[in-house]
Amino acid sequence: MYSLNKRLTLSLAGSLLLFFAFQTLMIDRKIEKLSEQNLMSRLEHDQKSLLAALKWQPPAKPTLDQNYIPDIYTRAFSGHYYELTVAGHTFRSRSLWDEKLTPTNAPLVRNVTGPQDQRLLILSQNFKIHNQPVTIRIAEDISHLDAMTNAFQDSLLMLAAMTVLTLLILQSWIIRYGLRPLLRIRQQLGQLERGEIQQITTPSPKEIMPLVEEINHLITLMNKRLERSRHALGDLAHALKTPLSVIQQIVERQKNTTDNIQLQNQLQQIEQRITRELARARTAGQSPGSHWLKPYDDLHELLNVFKKLFPDKIITLTTPKTLKIEGDREDMMEVFGNLLENACKWADSKVHCQVEVTNKKLTITVEDDGAGVSPDKYKYLLNRGIRADESMPGHGLGLAIVNEIVTTYGGSLKLEKSPTLEGLQVHITLPQS
Repeated sequence: MYSLNKRLTLSLAGSLLLFFAFQTLMIDRKIEKLSEQNLMSRLEHDQKSLLAALKWQPPAKPTLDQNYIPDIYTRAFSGHYYELTVAGHTFRSRSLWDEKLTPTNAPLVRNVTGPQDQRLLILSQNFKIHNQPVTIRIAEDISHLDAMTNAFQDSLLMLAAMTVLTLLILQSWIIRYGLRPLLRIRQQLGQLERGEIQQITTPSPKEIMPLVEEINHLITLMNKRLERSRHALGDLAHALKTPLSVIQQIVERQKNTTDNIQLQNQLQQIEQRITRELARARTAGQSPGSHWLKPYDDLHELLNVFKKLFPDKIITLTTPKTLKIEGDREDMMEVFGNLLENACKWADSKVHCQVEVTNKKLTITVEDDGAGVSPDKYKYLLNRGIRADESMPGHGLGLAIVNEIVTTYGGSLKLEKSPTLEGLQVHITLPQS
């Protein structure tokens, strides 16, 4: 799973780095070209000065008028040098002292080693005066120019880095600001999951609004389908139980023949199967908004019902008033209803139910003070149609239905002997956020 914020930030950072790298390279080349053009212009000007200083009228010997030559060429190792060759005579600048310029073939050569290991740029040009070849080679030390260029490049890189960093910080804030509606939607999705709201109501940009509308539509559709399914199943159960009861009464009035006994068994299996499948089909399971917000009130109402059905039993409940359970209310009521009914049937006088949420787990414990069940029969009690005592009324579906609901929610059900009441204890664990 990737982060949209991270992806946008990295994309922008890459784009900015490429842009500033290209910009720095272009500026660097432009500065270097301008510096070289300026240097070339100065060298060409010095060449013209040397030509103006050349005094020569064949067959006389050529001479140079020092008044036309810049003073920089008279200081030893000044970094400015020249060599002028005409009619077999070579004139060198005093700045060369006793050294010579390195011979070159190209009109313009860079990084030529000069006096005192100076890095020279040499410009060579050929002329003809009085039909005689004249060669002028002008050289200048470019070390200081490269140093200035490098310093400018370093300043430019530092400025570019600071600009990129500033833009990234600014863009990061812009991205967070732009994604703020998604964060609000995320918060409302959490509220929706906890059952605190039924729809996403936060104002959203027009680019996100279709997604919000589809989520709301999907939630509404799921709730309506679940409600229709439960109503239809309730109607089906009511419609089937009446004819089955009539058939059962007719069969019971007949003689106990082999066929009649088999018919009664088949009718009982049909009723068990209908009860079990209806209970399983009504299970909503984990879905958005499936939170039981007031279990404390609903469980006490359920306890009052069982106290009226079993007036000889003492039924107690321990649960915090602020308890909220992640799960469909009808599913949870089905679980508690079956557990309490079984416990009340088998208890001698006491039934206790405890509900709590710790370490992101919901624990439900229902225990009674009845005779209990042998441990080797625990696994059979979770199978449909199995009862611990055939003398008690029922179909043996209660624990099987509870086990299926608990499994649907990713939980676990454990049967054991009650450590306090000595009867059967049912311990359920369900995951919670």
